[in-house]
Amino acid sequence: MASTEHHRLSNDVSVYRPQLATLVPAPPDGDDWLHEIKYDGYRIGCRVARAGVRLLSRKGNDWTRDFPEVAAAARSLPVSSALLDGEIAVLLADGRTSFQALQNWIAGDRRGELVYFVFDALELDGRDLSRMPLRDRTRALAAAVPRTGMVRLAQHWLGGGASVLREACRLGFEGIVSKRLDSPRHEGRSTAWVKTKCVRRQEFVVGGFTESSREPGKAIGALLVGVNEAGKLRFAGKVGTGYTRSAARSLRARFEPLRTRECPFDERPPGWLGRNARWVKPALIAEVMFTEWTEGGNLRHPSFQGLREDKAPREVGRERPAVRGISLSHPERVVFPAEALSKLDLARYHDRVAERELPHLRGRPLTLLRCPGAIGDDCTFMKHSKVWAPDALRRVRIQEKKKLGEYLIADTPEAVLALVQMDVIEFHTWNTRDEAVELPDRIVIDLDPGPEVRWRQVVGGARLLRSALRALGLESFVKTTGGRGLHVVVPLAPERDWTDCLAFSRDLARAVERQHRASYTTEYAKAGREKKILIDYLRNNRTNTSIAAYSPRARPGAPVSVPIAWDELSARLDPLKFTVQTVPRLRADPWKEYWKSHQRLTAQALAAVAGL
Repeated sequence: MASTEHHRLSNDVSVYRPQLATLVPAPPDGDDWLHEIKYDGYRIGCRVARAGVRLLSRKGNDWTRDFPEVAAAARSLPVSSALLDGEIAVLLADGRTSFQALQNWIAGDRRGELVYFVFDALELDGRDLSRMPLRDRTRALAAAVPRTGMVRLAQHWLGGGASVLREACRLGFEGIVSKRLDSPRHEGRSTAWVKTKCVRRQEFVVGGFTESSREPGKAIGALLVGVNEAGKLRFAGKVGTGYTRSAARSLRARFEPLRTRECPFDERPPGWLGRNARWVKPALIAEVMFTEWTEGGNLRHPSFQGLREDKAPREVGRERPAVRGISLSHPERVVFPAEALSKLDLARYHDRVAERELPHLRGRPLTLLRCPGAIGDDCTFMKHSKVWAPDALRRVRIQEKKKLGEYLIADTPEAVLALVQMDVIEFHTWNTRDEAVELPDRIVIDLDPGPEVRWRQVVGGARLLRSALRALGLESFVKTTGGRGLHVVVPLAPERDWTDCLAFSRDLARAVERQHRASYTTEYAKAGREKKILIDYLRNNRTNTSIAAYSPRARPGAPVSVPIAWDELSARLDPLKFTVQTVPRLRADPWKEYWKSHQRLTAQALAAVAGL
């Protein structure tokens, strides 16, 4: 174990405050990121000065006496002064690093190679590098730190994060750390540095243990561990593997001075564990490897890796994957059972399509479909924001008939991911934006086919509406609904009110119905329209909504509503091929001209359609 006699440093070297990485489910794409192996050791800052070398823990303590070999090697670097950032680890023969091997090294078992992997610099030869982008800091570091030896430059790769992670996992590493090349140094945790793990591994607070069946009174059988949540220590499970006989004895001796009669967990572990546990004050932290969290919040297949000395127990909470900095609770929960798509998969989808999705959401009040379980299990529509919503979402109050209604608006990728965190599957949007809520900037006509209507008839209906609108001087665009229907969308300058837009769409729908009674209807009752297409014009009524472009639907197959080009629309097109899994691979925006449109709903068009 590392020495506990660490000394607080004087002010001249206390400026080492590490930048920390946020856990994410997948490494970022693009050439503006570099990727490094996640080393399994102690995070250490190294101050090189005329007076000598000091090794600093992330808490600002002096660890020089624990690693005198590293301090000696750092003294020979070709610099007059420096403040370096890196990880001290033991390198095994197979190229991996091991936290347990590092603890063994400190205890005197010198198997493996002790290495200080340097990956950043805050200062070099009197130059403050902290405000420089990482790209420049890395270049400066490469000129001062060798690629071999006890103090060496950490290897990195530019771009190709997914490939780097796959190779790291194949070779048995813990994961990778990805860093934005254009980012300056940040103290604390940020999304400019993110980490992706191959296996689940984190710290836990030790709250008790069980006796060894072989050596009762001399060794532990298992650790009882927990995490801090809402100011309480919550029990997370029993860790009964990963110990040598000597480690089990050493831990038993270490816990003896911490024994207490009071259970430190907010709820006593159930059954045999609660009756036979030996409680300890929650002062020590164990590093544990495990396969997953159970739905009840316990560890599955945990294995003890060692005690940590570089964190305070109060800092230990459950690490949750984050996308764009939004932490996800229960990321493993399956949302689409047949497709085995989880809440985390849904977050990844929105992250990948954010650039195309946001223009369709920005500024528009939302009605949301929430599914706290899998699709089909107690999904409910949420019109108003009620009491709570994440801070990333914007709120707007809109006058309704009898009260002010508060609606949510998602203007940013983070806001969309906050909706995913709220278990939202479907996003339905108003036809107005909040800066002019009484003046719609589009008309949406929904073609809803009866069960006996073929797809080619729906395509024909959309083309018929397009021709009618063109005759009235209006261009339109088409998108799938995530089902067998289509939306024909008419972009408008926000000048006409809801009454005009509703009247226009109603008169157009009824004119089509009169001319093609065998194929179309405006009657909403389902009975009698099995072979007809409902022309739903009520999407243009105030407070009514339409499924947003790029929104998934809570239906089997995980379908998505997507914009398509008119020349792509044909009887051969399968609208259900657009899914959470396939849409991120689409690249071109078929609605490029939509965003350039400033067409007006004229008095002549209103009069003309009323006379049809």
